Amino acid sequence: MNKGKITAYAGVFEQRLNLLKRDLKKEMEKAKGDRQKERLKKLLKEAKDLRNTIREIKPKCPHCGEEI
Repeated sequence: MNKGKITAYAGVFEQRLNLLKRDLKKEMEKAKGDRQKERLKKLLKEAKDLRNTIREIKPKCPHCGEEI
């Protein structure tokens, strides 16, 4: 049976992804010795998971890049 995807939370996921990207940029601006390695790993993992979830929810056309 084909499951339908709920797209109501796409905006929330996008906002969370933007916050994670901002936090990652702040962390990367620090000197290499001052960065929190574990925090960076967690932020990257969560950002990648959210990015993939958003891509599943809102697929794009492979030709023009517009939302389908």
